[in-house]
Amino acid sequence: MAAAAGLEVGDCLIKINGQPLQDLIDYRYAIAEPVVELEFLRGAGLQQVRIDKDSDEDLGLDFASAVFDRIRPCANRCEFCFVHQMPPGLRDSLYLQDDDYRLSFLQGNFITLTNLKEQDWQRIAALRLSPLYISIHTTNRDLRSAMLRQPLAARLPEQLDRLCALQIAFHAQIVLIPERNDGPELDRTVTELVQRWRERLLSICVVPFGATHFRESSDLAELRLPTPQWCRQVIRQLKCQQRRYQREYGDPLIQLADEFYITAGLPFPGVSHYRGFPNLADGIGCARLFLHQWQRLARKLPASVHDLHKVTILTGRAAVQLLRPVVQRLNQIANFQVRLLPLPSRYWGEHITVTGLLVGSDIEAGLRQESISGLVWLPDVCLRAGSQLFLDNRTVAEIAKSTDTDIRVLAADAMGIFTAATK
Repeated sequence: MAAAAGLEVGDCLIKINGQPLQDLIDYRYAIAEPVVELEFLRGAGLQQVRIDKDSDEDLGLDFASAVFDRIRPCANRCEFCFVHQMPPGLRDSLYLQDDDYRLSFLQGNFITLTNLKEQDWQRIAALRLSPLYISIHTTNRDLRSAMLRQPLAARLPEQLDRLCALQIAFHAQIVLIPERNDGPELDRTVTELVQRWRERLLSICVVPFGATHFRESSDLAELRLPTPQWCRQVIRQLKCQQRRYQREYGDPLIQLADEFYITAGLPFPGVSHYRGFPNLADGIGCARLFLHQWQRLARKLPASVHDLHKVTILTGRAAVQLLRPVVQRLNQIANFQVRLLPLPSRYWGEHITVTGLLVGSDIEAGLRQESISGLVWLPDVCLRAGSQLFLDNRTVAEIAKSTDTDIRVLAADAMGIFTAATK
């Protein structure tokens, strides 16, 4: 519709019906009118166009960012923040610490609430921006202030009270650190979240602390790392509460990141546990969803393929347990030879095992060390969205040329593997 009215890629939308736009939220409200007048910049020239439409009809516009003005930066210096554990020299966008309530509502980004101004609270209330995704970590005021290294973090209970009074639902996140906010502190946090704010609490997401080897050269305090024994202990500790809440509310409420089960060497919960998978972006339920989808798709795989296929699937070490049965099933196809190549994270350090943080130099080194040739499947989570660029600014084409391999990028889900296998 907008294209038919004359808008082009690269135009900058300024106003709708005379009102300036801060973000995608303003845009969605503005286009609810049956008549919209758009003001936009093309080059240095201001242009206008009028569009008549149904009230619920979309204009068909896509935006480079969900926020049209400056992204709200983080006011904290969390002792566990991944950004603080990165080396210099990467893309500028990787160092941006957003703590923007608009991105929380629009994209599910977790926020701490420490930088909200009164006008932000009023806008949240007026537009009913629900649900939000809140980084809790602990309900202990002093401990939260220390972990976020921000005195304003102590206001969390009053802020959650206010959200509930505004009828704003929220997902809660706890980044769990051994001997910091675990054990009795974790019990206290979970219990208080459920008892005090149950009416608007949608889930409690628990994710383990992760450290890169660059942390050693920072001013961050030394923290203990998760171990298999600790992960098993956390799973046991929370299982009783999950069962209790399942009985009382029909929902376990607490969901642990896949990394807990992988590190502990324990099976993932069933599909029903994840209640529609609302926290996939936080690494919660991705493995179970993958397995569920793969089991259905694997039945449709062919018995054989005409030409010989030799494929190497690249992965981080955390996904080995998940992908082994996939490789076994693919190798049952006649003329299909698949191997799994789990790669260490030389760049970030041995404690980082997720596939999405493998960089170009990791992949280049792994392919050379194993003398891999031929076809290589690379999951797209290693790349910047919509690009062929790794986190270290190497490109897929560059790595393919330097290793003499044919690298094919595929979606990092069961359908991505199925599609690649049946082309």
